[in-house]
Amino acid sequence: MLFSELSPFASSFSSIIVSEIGDKTFFITAILGMTYSMSLVFLGSYTAMVLMTLLSCFFGYLLPQILNPTYTHAIACAMFFYFGQKLLREFWSSEENENDDEEQEAVLEVNKVKSKLSKQSDAKNVSNVEVLRAAIALTFLAEWGDRSQITTIALATEETFVVLVGALLGHFICTSTAVLGGKMISSKISEKYIHLCGGILFVLFGLHNIKMLF
Repeated sequence: MLFSELSPFASSFSSIIVSEIGDKTFFITAILGMTYSMSLVFLGSYTAMVLMTLLSCFFGYLLPQILNPTYTHAIACAMFFYFGQKLLREFWSSEENENDDEEQEAVLEVNKVKSKLSKQSDAKNVSNVEVLRAAIALTFLAEWGDRSQITTIALATEETFVVLVGALLGHFICTSTAVLGGKMISSKISEKYIHLCGGILFVLFGLHNIKMLF
């Protein structure tokens, strides 16, 4: 089967792309990038992504050391099918303007931080350290427990380093895209069809893990 030849690198990279484009973290980075220095926002957001990915891959590496590999594959398989059916159900039930919900949620999160920063200093004179800290904190908290984190953990149970590289590259592309033109790009991309692509991809991951159980 063609999917059986799909490398862990390609799996991790593609899962990050379909999970991150148009989600809350993407909008948070885009909004911060339109408000403050793009280079600082990228540095902060990507730093948070790197930290999260390192933690996820560490957990993925640790699980097979603690549990029988058969159990870790079974758990990964269950998670992939769960996310796959969830995304496919969202595809069937979502509207074309579904991106608005994620964007509004991101706006609320960013506005909370901006109001705190404005109390400390004028918006135009917010220090670089404050912007960096805000980007790291917002991104890290938004990603904790997110679909992309769980997926990275599951994939890292097989090939930790290769999955790490693929995930970091995927996050680099998504974060760069969000900072440089996230608002414009998100208006051109329908989250409905991202759900479809993601759902199919996660179902394929699940099928791949079923094969590894036997």
